[in-house]
Amino acid sequence: MRTSAVSLRTKAAVALAATGLICTALAAVPQAAGAETPHRADTLSDPSGRTPAVARRVTGPQLFDDFNYVNYTDPSLTQHGWTLRSGQGGPGVAGATWKPQNITFATESGNSIMTLRSGTNGTAAGTEQAEIHNERKFLYGTYAARVRFSDFPVLGPDGDHMVQTFFTISPLNYPLDPDYSELDFEYLPNGGWGIPSSALLATSWETYSENPPQEVNVSTQERASFAGWHNLVITVDSTSVTYYIDGRLFAAHSDPYVPESSMAIHFNHWLIDLLGVNGRKSRAYEERVDYVYFAQDQVLTPAQVQTAVDNYRALDVTFEDTV
Repeated sequence: MRTSAVSLRTKAAVALAATGLICTALAAVPQAAGAETPHRADTLSDPSGRTPAVARRVTGPQLFDDFNYVNYTDPSLTQHGWTLRSGQGGPGVAGATWKPQNITFATESGNSIMTLRSGTNGTAAGTEQAEIHNERKFLYGTYAARVRFSDFPVLGPDGDHMVQTFFTISPLNYPLDPDYSELDFEYLPNGGWGIPSSALLATSWETYSENPPQEVNVSTQERASFAGWHNLVITVDSTSVTYYIDGRLFAAHSDPYVPESSMAIHFNHWLIDLLGVNGRKSRAYEERVDYVYFAQDQVLTPAQVQTAVDNYRALDVTFEDTV
């Protein structure tokens, strides 16, 4: 269970209309009634006889994005449903700024990679964070992303209480709204929220209230370093939520923590506080994302997710959204 500082992240991230960030100093509606319960994906080839580009093992509505963009101003980002957050507001350090410039794109080992860079010079005004989110239209199904967590800064001294994430979220319409939904993968490379060292958290939310502070969630954590590339998968059906990392079952949560309303897919990277490092030296950290994938109303295994992603890439498909 996390401290009330988490609700600052939650409340701010719910502001889905907000737009998404590295400063110069750091640089040098609820599911429709009658919706089907998710089903297991067919493991047979598409019998239609169409080309492999269409005849994937996973059929039905899907989202796949390989993050093959030029930069944060690329118009394809908006066309593909992405919003880069800008301005101020929680979560994290009060007075910090979210900057679209802190989200960059490049090619590494043949794959297009999105990087979210965040950092600070030890002051609130000098603290920058990064966030990007897609449209609010996802509920039951399988969510997946390949993410690179990092334990060490790319610039400056180490020790800040960073949060590196892949999560889904819906708006909180009023305190303790029972239709509120949120599912989090959060990595703390240097601890935070009372955790002394590196830890990965999987948290499913029922609801919360900011004032008076009250959080209704269930959280599973593993205290270890998760630096490096990892395949993250979350599956959601009408009775349960499961979290996998690199094919391993990490957490399983059930009612009342199963989402009730449609959510947006988010990635963000931010600082819990300025207590991890003393001094005013600039430092910056990076989280990287290889791809994001969603299969609507289908509970897939991590192996099935990998097959779907491999097929997209084998056919040079960098984006598809039929959700």
